Amino acid sequence: MTNSHLRLQVPAGVRDLLPGEAMRKRSLENTFEKTFRLWGYREVVTPTFEYYDALSTGRGAEEDSRMYKFIDRQGHILTLRPDMTTPIARLVSTRMRDEAFPLRLFYMANGFSFEDPQAGRQREFYQSGIELIGDSSPFADAEAIAIAVEILKASGLQNFKVSIGHVDILYGMMEELGLPEAHKGRIKAALSNKNYVGLEELLDEFKVSDTGKEKFMHVITARGGREATAEAGRLAENAKTAAALAALENVYDALRAYEVTSHVEIDLGVLRGLDYYTGIVFEGYSAYLGFPILGGGRYDNLLGRFGFDCTATGFALGMERLLLSLEKEGNETGPAPDADCLIIYKPSKADAAFKKARELRELGQVVVTLRADMENPSCPPGMSGTAPDCREIPARGVIFINDDTGK
Repeated sequence: MTNSHLRLQVPAGVRDLLPGEAMRKRSLENTFEKTFRLWGYREVVTPTFEYYDALSTGRGAEEDSRMYKFIDRQGHILTLRPDMTTPIARLVSTRMRDEAFPLRLFYMANGFSFEDPQAGRQREFYQSGIELIGDSSPFADAEAIAIAVEILKASGLQNFKVSIGHVDILYGMMEELGLPEAHKGRIKAALSNKNYVGLEELLDEFKVSDTGKEKFMHVITARGGREATAEAGRLAENAKTAAALAALENVYDALRAYEVTSHVEIDLGVLRGLDYYTGIVFEGYSAYLGFPILGGGRYDNLLGRFGFDCTATGFALGMERLLLSLEKEGNETGPAPDADCLIIYKPSKADAAFKKARELRELGQVVVTLRADMENPSCPPGMSGTAPDCREIPARGVIFINDDTGK
């Protein structure tokens, strides 16, 4: 590909947003901002790139390999932010320690990850989310999940479900069966991908008995309402899994008080990919994509890695994935609205035209002005371009201001 051709393209994994697409994105962000503020959350903004040592905190080797890294002129390794949770943990740990806790923070930001581009998966992506910092109670986890449900409902999406689990359900079962810690990543990957055949093959590789294998698979595939935790509790025989199941039940009970359980299910196989999660985890799915449109959970140790021991929970929603789900559901926001008024004016009447436009805009109307070449018209009134390729300018009303009438 020649340099001149490259100038006309964008790199793989990034995209332009045309006016209608940008409007849909902004409309959703405005809706989310309103919801977040109604729940008492305040917006924060962090840098697009930071020191690699900061943003790599709490990430596993696979996640680390997807980070965009570069070197500044002083030789420091920098990276584009791969998410917003770690930057906010750094921000709170260094600049907000003296605030009143719990802190409720939200963000709208872009992130970067070296993914194989496909529908809903881009190398530059847009996220909206919250972080609730300084509250270790099940009510904090329930609040984060309830807000996730609320913003999905507010977006207009109808067919969705939020699945909740706990990381210690898997880790407790691994300890109970004596599974090697060194291969935790392989087990997590198989479970995260719902590759149950591959998971059973791993259990065979680690010489797990048929009884142990059956127990393990029953526990981590249990899903439903509170009965899912009850069934798993009868099978698991370790304290870590039992404590995780109890914590999950407490959160589910709190979600009943929020009246959102019609959109929530317990799924003991939910396991977020990042290593910093320590407790409750959850993912939101639409009926139209095979991967989550939002995800989050509790990360009580992350701020401690920045020297500030503090509990936290939160979630992030992927804007591209939500927009794709809305489109597939048929709930896509319509095109950009027409102008309320199109004012067509002759150049000698520009003062009158612009005055009228200003008056209408002060009344809250969307006004577009169009200069009309009355002596040599190339397009009919109310249209723009060069004949014969004229384009109509959509407007609910048209005002002509000319030399004869002035209106």
